[in-house]
Amino acid sequence: MQNSVFDPNTKLAEIYYNGGKPPHLFRIPTDVTLSGLKSQLNQINLELNYRDTRRVDGVEYQCPSIDSAGSVRFTWMKLMKDNDVRTMFSIFG
Repeated sequence: MQNSVFDPNTKLAEIYYNGGKPPHLFRIPTDVTLSGLKSQLNQINLELNYRDTRRVDGVEYQCPSIDSAGSVRFTWMKLMKDNDVRTMFSIFG
């Protein structure tokens, strides 16, 4: 088992990729680009599922909001560009 040092420039994120459910929990650097995030997910997926040769083609997350009744609602947001990744981390920061 590999020990890792906590990096304050990372966030835990539940990430859905390639339509998979349930989400996977990863510690991701907060300054990652969308292509870098996809690359990290590809590497992790290959390590966990070495027979699965699919590449990550889409990343989504559930964006929280509060409706007029005070209930928390989640809206699916597909990450399309680097700014979407920064927005995701700023919401959960």
